[in-house]
Amino acid sequence: MDGEIELGEALELVKSGRSIFVWIGGWTTTPLAELLGIDDRMIINESPFKLILDEKEYPEELKRYDRPIFVCEHGISSYELVKELESRGIRGYSLTGGMAGIKGSA
Repeated sequence: MDGEIELGEALELVKSGRSIFVWIGGWTTTPLAELLGIDDRMIINESPFKLILDEKEYPEELKRYDRPIFVCEHGISSYELVKELESRGIRGYSLTGGMAGIKGSA
C-alpha cells in the first residue's frame, strides 16, 4: 500500500490546494497548524470513528480531494484508518510519523 506520505510532499499538496490535512486527534487543529506553519483552514478535524462507522456520510469536504492527508499523534491510527478507507475504495494518505514526526523533524 502506498498510503503513507512524507511531510514535504504533504505540505506541497496541501499548499497547492490539491489536498487537505485531516486531523483525527480529537481536539482543535490550531496546534497542528502552528507546528506546520500553515493557515488552520488547510486542516479540518474529523472523528476517525465517524469516518469508519458512518461510511454513507463520508464528509463532502473530503470528497473534493483525490487523497486527503490524515494526521494523528504518531502516525499509527491514521495509517490504519487509511487502510480501512482504502478497502472501501476511498483513497487517502497517512502522514508518516504523525504529529510526533513533525515535532522530531523541527
